[in-house]
Parts: sequence; structure tokens; C-alpha cells
Amino acid sequence: MTLRVLEFYSGIGGMHYAAELAEWNHEILKAFDINTVANEIYRHNFGAKLRLIETLSIEYYSDIAADVWTMSPPCQPYTRIGLKQGSQDGRAKSFLHLLDVLKGMKNRPKYILVENVKGFEESDSRDMLVDTLGQCDYAFQEFMLTPLQLGIPNSRMRYYLLAKLKPLTFALNPTNSILGYVPFSAHMSSEFVDSRTRVISNEEQLIERTSVEIEPLSNYLDPLADITPYIVPDKVLAKHSHVFDIVKPDSRRRYSHYAEATGSVLQMNTDADAAIAKANGETENQLDLLHTLQLRYFAPREVANLMGFPKSFTFPDTSSLKQRYRTLGNSINVRLVSELMRYLLKENTTV
Repeated sequence: MTLRVLEFYSGIGGMHYAAELAEWNHEILKAFDINTVANEIYRHNFGAKLRLIETLSIEYYSDIAADVWTMSPPCQPYTRIGLKQGSQDGRAKSFLHLLDVLKGMKNRPKYILVENVKGFEESDSRDMLVDTLGQCDYAFQEFMLTPLQLGIPNSRMRYYLLAKLKPLTFALNPTNSILGYVPFSAHMSSEFVDSRTRVISNEEQLIERTSVEIEPLSNYLDPLADITPYIVPDKVLAKHSHVFDIVKPDSRRRYSHYAEATGSVLQMNTDADAAIAKANGETENQLDLLHTLQLRYFAPREVANLMGFPKSFTFPDTSSLKQRYRTLGNSINVRLVSELMRYLLKENTTV
């Protein structure tokens, strides 16, 4: 059977690629996003036309009778740097519209996958989501996962929810807790189980509790890339060097946090560690010392590699460097979501 998929908040196509990696027999019926830059990148790779969620009626969604909804709604209402207004944030409007659509539909999707930032699980939008699923006769399971659990050197904790329309069943009976692993995954340990009252929040502790081996960053770097456009400018070195998250090609972690407007930077000269200590203690020759480290940002292609995008994924020439970083930052980890997609289709054969 071919799964008919509606891809909401499609971004640059992460869910599309995850479905391919999960080896779903599927067809993307429509992709929806309001971000014009992301839509241009999506069209460049898939040639699809995208529409706005709120412009279509309950009847439209019911008549199209999709088997699967994938959703990665705007994260700003739930982030730590946002105002955490949840459903009161205007950017949550389209997501709430979809919940109303779901309640009014005759032909509801059999499968639903939702992704969002850590913090969504504590929001009123999450409560409205699970209430709607209950009213519409869905079974669901929540997760809190990071790519580190797959050995990927990318620290990116995210909330996920999988739902199945009854009488479809999960391979593992749903719990009332947020799982910290994907059941029956060949690539993820079950050591990550946590109750809803003890949700994983510290990835350092998470890694300490497992035998998962993190790959070195060098596996994801482009050795042929021209690094000139990614060299950290002197004005950034002078202002932010004291808060840099500096990693090396042999490092086994790429942190995704941002410190005073700058994220992880790559130290290309691995033999110049002494310069860091000197640079922190001196002001007169600070820039000269920092130059010896050969610090650069990750190229967009390298970020895409860390996030599981295939080599076939490319950016249109019209997208700027800033737009490439921003759209990647708003996307999903393709490999991690593909694990969830595989599990979503597994049935409980004992029922």
C-alpha cells in the first residue's frame, strides 16, 4: 500500500527525506509552509508546490484522505529564548487550526508524527494536542530524543509524538510517560527510558548512561570545501572568543547552542591549543593568537550532513549563506526521524 502523506510545516524537506530513508512506500500529496525561503529550497529539491494551512477547509483535508500527517510546527512559542506564550502566540494559530480540522474530519489520517523543541511538552499546545487525539480515537506515544543517541555528534534534544488511529496499534503498548528511546530500533539503546516526571534534560548525563559511541566530527566534514567564506571574522573573534564553543575534527560532539550570537566553531589547527589559554590572558596580541587556531564555522553542507540530509540535497543559488544556516537550524534530524517513522508503521502482532 502506498502511504499518502501531507507534509505540514515542510521547511526544507526534512520529513520528506526521512520518509525516503525509512523506506516508506509513500507519495507526498501536498507540502505546506509559510516561509518563502524554505519553500524555494524545497521546490529546488522536489519541484513541489506549497500552500498555506489555514486557507484550506475541513472538507478539503477530509476529501484528500491522507494516510499520514507529518508536522513540525513553529517552535518559537515554546523556546527558552521566546516568550513561551504557547497557544497564545500568533505563530501557533495554524497548528491549532489543524487540531480543529482533525476534530471535524470524516477521513482522518491513520498516522501522525509531530516534532518540536524541548519545552513543547510543558505547553498548553501539547495539552490541546493530546486532548484532541483522545477525542478523535487515537493512541499516541511521546518521546524526547537527541541525535547523540544514534552516535551522531549533534546535540539537539527534541520532542516527538507518534499517533495511530484505532484500531491500529503500536508494537509496544503506549505508556503515560515520555520515552527516551525508540522501541525496536536497531540503532538506539533502550537505556534512555525516563518517566514524564523525570524527562531527560541533561545530554551530558544521558551520554554517561549509555555505551553509544559518538562518531568524530571529521566523518561529517567536507575535506574539499573552500573554507574561506567560513573563517570567523576578526570582529567576532575580538568580541566573542571568550564564549566560543570550540571543537576539533576529532571531537565527538557538535553542540547546537549559541553563545552571544555565535555557535560552535571548528579549530582547524589542532596543534595550537596553547593559544587559547594565552588569548584568554592577553589583550595586546589576542587576535594574532586566535588566528593561529584557524577557527571557522561549519559549512552549510557540513551542517546538513550532521542533520542526516542526503548528498542529493542542495541549495538554490539564490539562497544566501545566512538563509542556509537559518533554514537548517529550523529543520529536523533526518536520521532520527526516520527511526521514528519505521516504528510508527510497526504493529503489535500479539493483539
